[in-house]
Amino acid sequence: MLHFIRFFSGGGKPTILFRSAEGLGGHELEAGKRHRLAFSDKRACVGFRSPSSLAPCPNHAVNVKQCPACALLDISKAYTVGDFTGHPELYEKAKEEEYCLYLAGFGEDIIKCGVTRAERFEERMREQGADFGCMIASQKGPDGIYGAEAAIQARFNFANSVRMEQKMRRLDFDANLARENFKAAVEMVRGSGCLPDFSPKILELSAFYPRASCPQRAGFVDGKILGAKGEILLFEAEGGRQMAANMRQMIGLFFEPKEPYL
Repeated sequence: MLHFIRFFSGGGKPTILFRSAEGLGGHELEAGKRHRLAFSDKRACVGFRSPSSLAPCPNHAVNVKQCPACALLDISKAYTVGDFTGHPELYEKAKEEEYCLYLAGFGEDIIKCGVTRAERFEERMREQGADFGCMIASQKGPDGIYGAEAAIQARFNFANSVRMEQKMRRLDFDANLARENFKAAVEMVRGSGCLPDFSPKILELSAFYPRASCPQRAGFVDGKILGAKGEILLFEAEGGRQMAANMRQMIGLFFEPKEPYL
């Protein structure tokens, strides 16, 4: 069976990154096609991401998505909180890159403030399944921008992260109300004077996601793929039922593609 390492859809194609005896591979869940995946109950550590590769867990840890040793080695801290202590070579590269502070809107009521590299802004919004996004500041290199992120979060009570359960509950929402609330949040920051003035360019992302009306929760994949919203896979099951599967929950499991029943 294949080891489920990661799920991504920021480029528009829902894809499972897996590890097998032959190495790393990708299993694309093509929109409009029927897919069925058989998952095992076994879970094992996915390993860690280094600057050059995705390495398997050296301890062969089981019953966890990522063991503490691999979490310590993973480069994710460099890009999520700006901690480059474990990878100083990444810091030298980061100093030459453009970073941005952004707001992301989820449904009608959640506003997140985050940091990403400017060239990845739109992709980062789609990776998260955000409904709206707006850059509110940018600078060269990461120094200071993570402190600004924390300050903006604290001042305006914006979220630092959004749980998958919160995203699942906001698959259906009032788009007009969400748009107005997001615009108000952007203008509130702009008018506060706590950041250099900027011209808001709000990115609306609904066109990138499949339309789904009150989908049922699914702990499986079996049906015609509609697409994905971040790490939420949407598909049509038997009888035309629309389903939403939290693919983050599948990370670390083992799976096997099967011929669909439908």
